[in-house]
Amino acid sequence: MMDIISVNKKSNNEKLKRVHSMTTQNISKYARKLINIEDKINVHDYFLHERPFTNVKIIINQQTVWCDKASLSAASPIFREQLLKNHKDEPLIFNDIDLNDFIAMLEFIYPIFNPEINEKNISCLVELSYRFQYDMLEQACQIYIMKYLSTIRRVFGNTHNSDGEDGDYFINNTNEKTEYHQQRDLIEFHNRTCVDALNIIANLCRWLKTYYYKNNMLPIHAIMSVLQQISINYLEQAVTTVDIDDEIKGYIYKARAQYLEQMYHVKHIA
Repeated sequence: MMDIISVNKKSNNEKLKRVHSMTTQNISKYARKLINIEDKINVHDYFLHERPFTNVKIIINQQTVWCDKASLSAASPIFREQLLKNHKDEPLIFNDIDLNDFIAMLEFIYPIFNPEINEKNISCLVELSYRFQYDMLEQACQIYIMKYLSTIRRVFGNTHNSDGEDGDYFINNTNEKTEYHQQRDLIEFHNRTCVDALNIIANLCRWLKTYYYKNNMLPIHAIMSVLQQISINYLEQAVTTVDIDDEIKGYIYKARAQYLEQMYHVKHIA
């Protein structure tokens, strides 16, 4: 369902499409062969093996990632500060970051790659871009999220009858199956596609968890415009999955209560 957005390192025109720093049109076949510009680089091989000019090691859950100080410092003031304090050139250690997530962020730092923001990496990129204050990636992630949320047409509930699957019915005293109605929240997109809301809501809670403490109200309001329409059952499942703290839970439930109150007044006034 989600579109794909590329990140551009230029700040003037196309903000969503990342461009190569050099074109290949005027490069001779001999030069292309020398620099292997047409060969697809394996991103894990690139960062997990020592290369010429690498001068800093980053340890992610006991796995060594090879980087260079200049690229990291240019992208992130957090990296820059840590590297300036690191007079002995000791490895930077992060044991609370997934290796694949960290490499996904590095792809946006190094111009040799042409990465894209997509459904699979958006949540980790939102979190890491804010953690390391990588402004360009922060903005690109926000654009992606706002565009995605704009494709949602409505949220609605759907009650369906069970076919006797586990958890969908219970046995009464006469040993007969009693019909059970299970409520589901569905999200309908503008292309008329309807999907179960649970996984989407979990992602929205992940994004909210990052934006809430950064007080970034634009994506917060867009996310809440969807969450406030979700049933308590689905909200509780989502916030448990994402491990949201009590302050954000209270913020979500308060917004939902205000939304329901507004809908009640609109219905009765009409």
